[in-house]
Amino acid sequence: MNVYLVEGEHGWAIVDSGMHTPEAERALINALGEIRIELSELRSAFITHLHPDHMGLAGSFERAGIPVLMHRPEIETARLVWSKTHELIDRTYVFFKRHGMPEDVDEGMREAWIAMGSRVDPFTLTPIDDGEIADLGGRAARVWWTPGHTDYHAMLVDEAEGTLFAGDHVLPRITSNIGLYPQSRDDPLGDYLEALRDMRVTPVTRVLPAHGEPFDDLAGRIDELLAHHDARLDATLAALGSRARTAYEIAHALFPVLRSPHEERFALAETLAHLRHLERGGRVREMDGAPARWKVAA
Repeated sequence: MNVYLVEGEHGWAIVDSGMHTPEAERALINALGEIRIELSELRSAFITHLHPDHMGLAGSFERAGIPVLMHRPEIETARLVWSKTHELIDRTYVFFKRHGMPEDVDEGMREAWIAMGSRVDPFTLTPIDDGEIADLGGRAARVWWTPGHTDYHAMLVDEAEGTLFAGDHVLPRITSNIGLYPQSRDDPLGDYLEALRDMRVTPVTRVLPAHGEPFDDLAGRIDELLAHHDARLDATLAALGSRARTAYEIAHALFPVLRSPHEERFALAETLAHLRHLERGGRVREMDGAPARWKVAA
């Protein structure tokens, strides 16, 4: 996980925070200390999206007096995801059960998600809207809504420098998990692919991803991601085959080795996102039931 320190005309800012574990907090403080910067000296922070490895320490930044910016609707979703009442987690439990996840696996998913909440600080956050300018210590960067990985994931683009802080939207070696959840927009994978196509011609010379090394060929990487998801849609159809199957069965055909409750969740959510996209294209249909099953459309 990459956290970026940004130097502006009036000071320093940071993009994303890392997960709040003792090790991550110590690594961040030590890294700042090596260049003689105190956390409280940062002028602002921007969080690309609500996942714990990106916003875990955001509340600690706020308590240090740093304004922490996030795309306005992503803040609202983050409050739901990390609510101490676990409302969304409970809804996801029911949703996954409907799609064939066994009860013991589903309960493990729920417990792992709740445990992950301990790595996210209580937060308030300062809302910023799509298209607005984020002030990174006097360096201007435009907020760019790029749904898919989360519904309201947002990147930052420094148009003057041609630099893109890409979050998890475009990664150099791995593909972002695109999942369908009870609260998701209608077609998360469709959102993601459209956002990729929209940004393909952006005049960016340097991409700073949240995972992996910086890279320069944005258009080339987008072409690879579009081709990857075309292949995954074909693989989803092949895994579905000629009979009705649950999304969980299809997920395990696509991802035969799943080693943790988190991997089980990501695999089923991603499979559902691909099935939903195929459904919206008229290629498969969902059959109601307990559990629900999917079949190739006539």
